[in-house]
Amino acid sequence: MVLLVPAPMLASAGRPPTPPGGWAAELKWDGVRAVSRCQGGVCRFWSRNKRDITTAYPEVSAALLSAADGRGLVVDGELIAPDPGSGTPVFGRLQRRMHVGRPTAALIGAVRVEYIVFDVLGLDDEMVMDQRYLARRELLDELALAGGLIRVPPFWRLADVAADRLLQAAAEAGMEGIVSKRLDSVYEPGRRSPRWIKTPLRRTTDAVVVGWMPGSGVNSATFGSLVLAAHDAQGRLRCIGCVGTGFTMAARGALRAVLDQLARDTSVLTEPAPPEVAGAARWVEPVLVADVEYRELTAEGIVRHPSFRGIRSERAVGEVGWPE
Repeated sequence: MVLLVPAPMLASAGRPPTPPGGWAAELKWDGVRAVSRCQGGVCRFWSRNKRDITTAYPEVSAALLSAADGRGLVVDGELIAPDPGSGTPVFGRLQRRMHVGRPTAALIGAVRVEYIVFDVLGLDDEMVMDQRYLARRELLDELALAGGLIRVPPFWRLADVAADRLLQAAAEAGMEGIVSKRLDSVYEPGRRSPRWIKTPLRRTTDAVVVGWMPGSGVNSATFGSLVLAAHDAQGRLRCIGCVGTGFTMAARGALRAVLDQLARDTSVLTEPAPPEVAGAARWVEPVLVADVEYRELTAEGIVRHPSFRGIRSERAVGEVGWPE
C-alpha cells in the first residue's frame, strides 16, 4: 500500500481557547511547513502547496530515513534553520537554503536545517489521520524519531499550564507564538480548522508582489519598496501597502533582477492602488509571494510598519488571503 501525502491541516487565528479544558498547546515554529513520507527506502518532503522540496534538504531526508528505521511513515512538521548560539529558528537563515534546489556541501555545513515533527499521519500501511490528536501524539512519542536533525517538540495540556504563561515563555525564547489544538481533533487535510488555533506574538502575512517603487540614494539602482497586495473576502486582489525595510543590499539586487523580468505595463489590481502608489509604481506580473511582518492593519486595509522577511517560494499566489 502506498501511503498518502495529504495537504497539511491549517490553524485558524485567534486567542487561546477558554475554557482551556480539552485543549493542548505547542510552540509555533518560524520555518517552512513540510509533510514527509518515508517508504521504500526513500524519504521525501512536500511543501504546503504540494511541491516536492526533497532535493533542497538532502541531509534532513537522510536523517529522517534513518530515524524511520524501515517503517512506512507520513509525518507533518516544520523545516527550520536554528541560530547556532541560541537554537531559536531564524527565518532569514532558512532563506539561504529555501531557493537552492541542490545545495553544496559547504552550504549544508554553513546553514544547519532541522525538521520539527509535530504530528504523525500514517504508519506502516495505515493512515491514522482519523485518530484523535492525543492518540497521534502518543504514537509520535512511541516512534522515538528525535535525534540529530530530527526534533519532536513537547506539548502541554492547557488545563495544566496557562496559555499566557506559554506565550510569555515563547516570547522569551524568541519563538513565534503558540498553537492550541483540541485533544479530540482529527487531522483535516488542507482545511483551516477552528480545532487548531494559532496565537502569534507578532503579526505576519503573505502578500503578493504586484509592483515596486523607485528608490533614491543607495537604493536608486534597485528599488525603494515593493508594492503588496492580497485577496479580500470577495477574491479581489487589492493593494495593502508597500514594504521598504528588512532587505539586505544583496537581496535588493537579486530581487530587482527578478522584477525586471516580470515587468508589465499595467496593474493587475482589481481596484486602483492609493494615488501615491499608483502614480509612481512600476508594475510586475503577480508571481512572487513575500513574507511580511507588520504592526497592525488600518481601517483602509493598509499594513502599518511592515518589514520584509523573505520570498516564500512554497506559497501559491492564489492562496494569499487578507491579512489578519
